[in-house]
Amino acid sequence: MRNQLLPLLRNEIVKATRRRLPYFGLLMGALICVLTYVVMAEIGAADTANAWGYVALSMQLVFADIALIFVLVFAAMLMSDETRSGTIRAALAAPLSRWEFFVAKAVTGLLYMVVMSCVSLLLSALLARARYRFGAVGDSLGEIYSLKTVLTNFLLAWVLSWIPLAAVVFYGLFLSTVVRSSGAAVAVSIGTLYVIEFTKHLVGLDPYLFTRYLTYPWQIVGQLAQGVGYQWQPEVWRMLALCGVSGAVAFAAGLILFLRQDLNE
Repeated sequence: MRNQLLPLLRNEIVKATRRRLPYFGLLMGALICVLTYVVMAEIGAADTANAWGYVALSMQLVFADIALIFVLVFAAMLMSDETRSGTIRAALAAPLSRWEFFVAKAVTGLLYMVVMSCVSLLLSALLARARYRFGAVGDSLGEIYSLKTVLTNFLLAWVLSWIPLAAVVFYGLFLSTVVRSSGAAVAVSIGTLYVIEFTKHLVGLDPYLFTRYLTYPWQIVGQLAQGVGYQWQPEVWRMLALCGVSGAVAFAAGLILFLRQDLNE
């Protein structure tokens, strides 16, 4: 049987571009970037900040709440929307494997996550460029971090920020497989996210949850932008391990469940 993964992926991307939710999520993320820019100017923080610091703060605020929710909701609707409408049975009637269908959904969720990150970063950078200058970090005594050092760490943080977000996508996709109604899947995904975030410190689960690293890479950039000491290791290895294991477990659990599901129920 001919591999159908690429045609499936193209089909999923086309379907995603026809929905309103992805664009609304991008709009809300852009709004947070603009509000961050305005608030920094109003409170006078713009006088002491620099471009790197503004972008780091903007990205933290975007992905600490609004963008995180939309990425999760988008992933939570990928499978449940198909099962609710019954279109999944028609799709699987074609000569394709279930694993290909599931992987195409997962890649679509990851692509939306990357697009959200790129749009937010681009807008934040443009707003920062309107008021500040991207350059070396220094103080009245001279240069602290060279432009090459700052830019290298900035790009590293951007790529690393996708790791915990990918785990969010796989978690949403897992819930989308478990809950067959799109509305219920959205409610469960957002509900569990907020329950986890509100209770993780109370029950001592914070060290074991990947969500603690959603803004971690940008926090490092924020420290660098202030000209203070920063350190990636060993915490970055814990982030990669925890997010990698969490994402892999969620993906595998969703895939196994989907392969065994009776879609005629």
